Formats: sequence, structure tokens, C-alpha cells
Amino acid sequence: MTTRGLKEAMSRHPDLTARPVTIRDLQRRFQPSPPGSLKALRIKMGPFKPETDAFRFNNNFPITDENARQLRQRYQTVMDAIVGEGVRQVANALSAISLNPLPIGPSISLPGIIVDEVIGKVTTALAGNLLDKIIGAIPGSFGRCGGMAFAGYDFYLLDWTVDERLGTTPPATGVLGDYIFSRLLDSLDLNAGTFLSWVMTLHVMPVISKVATAALLAAAGSFGGPIGSAIGALIGSQEDFFRLGGPGHTLNNTRDEWRKIKSQLDGEAAWPIGLIFGDNASPFAQHQVLAIGYTDNGDNTGSLTIWDNNDANERRTLGLDFRGHELQATNCLEGPLKGVFLEAYSSHQPPLSLKLS
Repeated sequence: MTTRGLKEAMSRHPDLTARPVTIRDLQRRFQPSPPGSLKALRIKMGPFKPETDAFRFNNNFPITDENARQLRQRYQTVMDAIVGEGVRQVANALSAISLNPLPIGPSISLPGIIVDEVIGKVTTALAGNLLDKIIGAIPGSFGRCGGMAFAGYDFYLLDWTVDERLGTTPPATGVLGDYIFSRLLDSLDLNAGTFLSWVMTLHVMPVISKVATAALLAAAGSFGGPIGSAIGALIGSQEDFFRLGGPGHTLNNTRDEWRKIKSQLDGEAAWPIGLIFGDNASPFAQHQVLAIGYTDNGDNTGSLTIWDNNDANERRTLGLDFRGHELQATNCLEGPLKGVFLEAYSSHQPPLSLKLS
């Protein structure tokens, strides 16, 4: 087992060196379990070291038809809720429209018949678009990134040894392979809705925004009269009147998540996070890694140190720049990183046969 020293754990939290602290102070802040265990405290404080704490194989597993069915099912389960979320965004944008159809007279909202027509078109387009992303083919070689991130932190929290005896090639079957796959399903049970929501915001809502614009113009033309003319004048030649979703909205969401990630890492050795990419709209093409440290430069830039399970047991540091109109990231090898969020996670105990002496 790894020898975890309190001095090293303290060095990971430089704010603790600014004033004298006692073990009781540390136990109160980090809430180890069991509460009085110094060993549990050192584990909770970290650091998680990929060189010694991470699996010795990378995230490259074959996938069966049954595996694919189970993964798709996790996304299909949450699809209706995510479609509803997108439709609400359009409905809110429609409700914000104010018209002056007559030169003299009060402003009015869109008539309900027009709103209903637009919402109907948007709901159909949004559901079809997301379903295409879910049903699309999953390749024959597929990652279990969420399973590796979840299982890796499971082993760490129990202080179970991880070394070459657990394998140096991805275990497609067997006790460890089955456990990693089960934890992948757990990761999606907890986070599939968030992944699909972020994919929708970044990739789908800009398309739906144009669909809503065209639908509103068409409905206005059918409605006719002063109201139809007022809507036509308001939209003019714009293809995207509503400007919903896209990388700017994803950046705003990531800023909020950055605060959550920093707070979580202030009290945990590591934590699973989700990565959202700008070059692929499939929820299966996104990624889950274990965040193990951060630096905030205080100027809307920072860095996030991760164990990326695509790297076997190596660490990597992502540079994050929040200053522009969309997230700019460096050293992300999987693709152009446009969104980062803190995942929901709960620890499990792996099968006892995986506990090395």
C-alpha cells in the first residue's frame, strides 16, 4: 500500500500553511471516515498520484452489442427530460418577445397559436436531433472512461494497492473488467442527463435556434395581419433570431462549474469531471477523467491537473482560459475542449478478490 504522509497532504493545500492548524481543524474541514482516523484524513486530503494510484492500462475496450444497448439505454432514459429543457429555453425566448403591431397602442406578447406552432416544430426537431446522436453507431473499440475514473477513485479511497498485478492491458472481461463496466453504467446513471444537456447546449441548440426562427416566421406569415407584419419586421433577414446555445453559453456554464470543481478539490483528493468537446456532437464522444488538482491564476485563467485514463497512469495538466467568447484549453489531446463540469459520484467497494496484499 502507498504510504501517505501528512506533510505531503498539507503541501497540496497551501492555504493551510498560512496559519497554525491542528488535527482537529483538519478533521473538521475534510470530514474523514471514520472521523478519528489519521489514515482516513491523509487519504481524503490527497494527493492522488496517477503514477502509483491509477490503473496501469489505458481506456481502450472492445464493446459488444449488449454493452452498446446498455449505454444507449442510459441516454434514452433521460432524453425526454433534456428535450423538455431545450423546449423551455425556446418557450422562454418566445415569451420575452414584445410586439407593437399598431402605431398607437400597447405592446403585446406573441399570440398563443403562434407560440404553440413554434413549440411543436421545435419539439419535433429537438427530439429527432438528440435521438440521432444517441442511436448513432458506437465504434467497435470504445472507452470505459467513466468506469475507470469512478473505479480508480474507489480503489484510492479504500487505500487498495493498484499495480501491474491488476493488468497492463484493458481487461475486457473478468472481475476487474466487469467492475469497471458496472462503474461506467453507474457514472451514466448519475451523469448521462448532464452530458446530454451540455451536448444539447453546445451542438444542438444553435440548430434549434434557427429552426425556431424559421418556424416563427412561417407561423407569422400564416397568421398575417399587423401581428404577422410586426413579427416579420422584428426578425428581418436573420437566420438565427434567438441565438440559443453554442460555445458562449457553454463557457458561462463552465465558469460556474470551475468554482464547484475548485471547491470540491479543496476537500477531496480527486473527483470525476466531465469534458465536452467542440468537434463531435455524440454524447459517446465526450470524456470522463479524474481531476486531482488545480491552479487559479486570478485572471480568468487556470489549470486543471487530471488523471486522464487515456494516458494509462500518467498525469496531465490542462490549461484553461475563460477570458474570450468560448473556452480555450491547452494540452487536451482528445479534441477542442469547450466545457468542463463537476460530476456526481458516490464511492463503491470493488470485489474483495481485487484487493491486493
